[in-house]
Amino acid sequence: METIVGIDLGTTNSEVALIRDRQPHVFAEEGDPILPSFVGLSEDGRLLVGKPAKNQWVLAPERTVKSIKRKMGQDVKVKLGDQQEISAMILRTLRERASQQVGADVRKAVITVPAYFNDAQRQATREAGELAGLEVVRILNEPTAASLTYDPSQRDLQRMLVYDLGGGTFDVSIVQAQAGVVEVLASHGDTQLGGDDFDDLLLKYVCDCFQEEHGIDLRASLVAKARVLRAAEAAKRHLSFHPFARLEEEFMGEKDGQALHL
Repeated sequence: METIVGIDLGTTNSEVALIRDRQPHVFAEEGDPILPSFVGLSEDGRLLVGKPAKNQWVLAPERTVKSIKRKMGQDVKVKLGDQQEISAMILRTLRERASQQVGADVRKAVITVPAYFNDAQRQATREAGELAGLEVVRILNEPTAASLTYDPSQRDLQRMLVYDLGGGTFDVSIVQAQAGVVEVLASHGDTQLGGDDFDDLLLKYVCDCFQEEHGIDLRASLVAKARVLRAAEAAKRHLSFHPFARLEEEFMGEKDGQALHL
């Protein structure tokens, strides 16, 4: 029987999984099932995907792309290629990870997308899969996938609300499920609202405070901006479990011969 994997191509992180013994198995690399959705070029021109690209982003944001999902289906220019090509690099890395662990070349996949993705965004996702060497068997709505996982064996009619707040997109869907058949009755959301936007608001607040105190806008430097954004994201995660967070970054700038710290 031919292997068909499931792929969550996310704004911030991506995963690839396979059903084994009626249970989903997420393929991990070095114990981590998450592949950061970052693509970059190293200083010597090597392609970086996942953690290496994410690590480079702070030092070389001009050679690194993140959150490409938010631009799928749009007529905009991005670094290192178009949206489909960047997404294909992520999908190819996931395919190679699955192939290595399955012990055979994986060529088919189901890829999930937000329920309110339009035709252009869905087609761009399909094209990215094909560029990655995958036959995209189906483009599946994310709330449909979530509801199937929630109770795959139920037979009675159920209506559920699926709430999905991701790194770059947000949607709420009402789904109806019965005997393994899932239908999205209604869906609404925003393709430009997610964790990235929370990070940007924290970035703005921190940079405004720094500028008010020192007269220097950290956003004018790509590297300084990336460092503050990374610290803001870490603070956001910390605030999920604690009442306050402290941001500390050394040597963010210089004024009158004195180093400035955050």
